[in-house]
Parts: sequence; structure tokens; C-alpha cells
Amino acid sequence: MRIAICDDNTSFLNYFKPMLIKELELRSIKDEIETYTKAEVFLSHHRRKPFTAIFLDLDMPEITGFEVARRLEEDGNCFVIFITSHQELVYDSFSFRPLNFICKDPNSEVMQKRLHMVVRQLTEALKQEKAIVLENKEQGRVSVKLCEVTYIESSSHHCIYHFNDETDTIAVRESIGDIEDRYREYDFIRVHKKYIVNLKYVFNISRSKETVVFKGGSELPMSRNCKNAVDDALTKYLRRK
Repeated sequence: MRIAICDDNTSFLNYFKPMLIKELELRSIKDEIETYTKAEVFLSHHRRKPFTAIFLDLDMPEITGFEVARRLEEDGNCFVIFITSHQELVYDSFSFRPLNFICKDPNSEVMQKRLHMVVRQLTEALKQEKAIVLENKEQGRVSVKLCEVTYIESSSHHCIYHFNDETDTIAVRESIGDIEDRYREYDFIRVHKKYIVNLKYVFNISRSKETVVFKGGSELPMSRNCKNAVDDALTKYLRRK
């Protein structure tokens, strides 16, 4: 995992970096951490060799953290965690869809606790960055990320992959049972004999209608014998967020 910390305060960098290293070591994550006091230098390095995530100070000279985040949105491949001493700016940051934010706090225990939660969230988000290769006669081999798959549908000895950007589906000759086992650790769950859903896109379940409700409002049927397992899985997933 390549991680950048961008903050114009050198003292804070020296304080925060060991804290981050400790959290990553707790999760046995191999990391490469670079620190930057100038946003332009970070952006230049990121273009040459992309970072997985950046801990980004909002109050940067010359280029604000918001502007850096805007530029990073163009490639969409870097998780942004804002760092700030100005809590009033946190709400302004939401439009940039950061993974999370950390408020600078003189109490190291408070910051460590917050960082612990953010690193846990980051590692969970990275699970679905895994790329898989789907293949059929019509489309050949197609590489997709698990985070792009909203649900998988079983139909006539094939599994049909549906995507969040509503692009063309991809049908692969495979058993839904095999897929269920393979993707379980990546927050996919069987909700019906015909459907496996990605919990990332699930808003809720409707017990009365026996459906899974997606964040966009669409629904899929849910089997009665899957209700409790789906409910438990969704609850655990949301608690990690």
C-alpha cells in the first residue's frame, strides 16, 4: 500500500507518521509511506507512481486540500482522508467524497483512536479494489474491480454480472454456488437462489416485502431462508463503516 501524508507542518508529519506506521503494522500491512509539505510535489509524484491513499491537510498554502482532492477525483484511484484543525471545514469536505476525516487533536490517544478506525475502514475498502477477469465468447476477456459489481444473477447455467455504472452486463458460464464461496470475504452475500449482492450498494432490507433495497432505490427479491443471514451481514458491514 503506497500512502502519502501531505501537510505543510513538518512537526505534525513527524508526529503523525509513526502513529500511522503503528496502525498499519497492527494489521500486518506492507506499506510505503511518503511525506510532503507541498501539494504540487505530491501531485507530481502521484502522476508518475500513484498512491493508494493520501492523508491530506485541508489548510495547505498555495493549493488547498480541497483543490488537491478535486484533481485527484479526475483519476478516481486514490482514497482521500482529510486532516484538519478546523472542524468547521469538515462538512465542506463531503462534496469531495473523502473516505473519512481526522481532526487534529493535542490528545494523542484521541487521534490514535480515530486513526485506528480510519485505517480499518481503508483496509476494508481496499478489499473490493481486487481486479477479476471475466470471459465469454462475445466480449472476450474483461478486467473489472469487485467494487464495480452491484449484484450477480444466475440464469441458464450462466452468472450475469451487473455494474454500478449500468454499463453492459457480462455473462460468464459458471455456478452461482462457486461464486458465492469465492466472493464471500469481499462483502458479497447470497440473498436468493438467483442473486448475490454487493453489500457496498445495499441501503436496507425490507422484511415485509422480502426484498433487498439498493441505494439507488431498485430492489431484488430476497428468499425467506436468507433473511436472517442477510440482515446479520448487513449489520456487521455497516458497523465497520
